[in-house]
Amino acid sequence: MHQYFHTVFGFCLWDALALGVLAAIVAVLAVHAAARRRRQNKLEQELEKRRKEQSAQEDRQEPESR
Repeated sequence: MHQYFHTVFGFCLWDALALGVLAAIVAVLAVHAAARRRRQNKLEQELEKRRKEQSAQEDRQEPESR
């Protein structure tokens, strides 16, 4: 069986194991990238909200200083 697998497909058991590890690493990186995008979007929304609040405060304070 080993000889057949090795000669027909061109790689051995260790290559198959390495391919599985590579697939697992790619999956983990994809999950982390998706989580990072979600965190970044959430932080950008929070930043935009704070900027709007700060702009509104500055608009309320501006007439008082005149």
